[in-house]
Amino acid sequence: MTIDSSWLRIENWLCEYAPAACASLPPATDSDAVRAAERRCGFAFPADLVALLCRHDGSGQCLLPGNYRLSGADEIADDYLAWIGSGRRDVPDGLRYWRSSWLPLAGDGAGGSLFLEVAPGDRHGHIGTHAHGDGARFDDRPHYTSLQALLSWAAQALSDGSATDVLDYVLIMDEQGLPYWEDADAEHDGVTVVWDMAALENRYGEL
Repeated sequence: MTIDSSWLRIENWLCEYAPAACASLPPATDSDAVRAAERRCGFAFPADLVALLCRHDGSGQCLLPGNYRLSGADEIADDYLAWIGSGRRDVPDGLRYWRSSWLPLAGDGAGGSLFLEVAPGDRHGHIGTHAHGDGARFDDRPHYTSLQALLSWAAQALSDGSATDVLDYVLIMDEQGLPYWEDADAEHDGVTVVWDMAALENRYGEL
């Protein structure tokens, strides 16, 4: 799927099953804001990222599996400059803790993040994961091969109510009716799993 078609699928799901999260989606980034973020970072953003931002400037309360929240243009530039100025120390295996060709894409609020490789080469356009204190790695799973693949995977995961990554995630609704992702092995304390749509509507009413 394209960036726009994946976003449309996500929007339609949120509108039907999680209207509070749908309402939280930011408006599109304007071209001036994208160019300003590019100037701050010192290079042009990849076309897929521009298409993503031109649909929504971040993802609000809509979370990708792993509870990653997509960043807006200004936040991407802020995070990039913060990482570049952070000392660039090395992790034990000799890999750069942060490289200038890694563009921050999303964060999980707990020190973990996703980034986009913008340097030419075999990894160009791939999504990497970064854990605070442990550094970065690339995963060869299909949904990390591009931003388009990542968003398509997230759209499918919402429809399925589950996603497989390093962990198996299930989609849960909190008390405010906002969706989030939880390790499938975690104790759910009776919280409704989203893919049981009949039970979900019984709990929250007609959505």
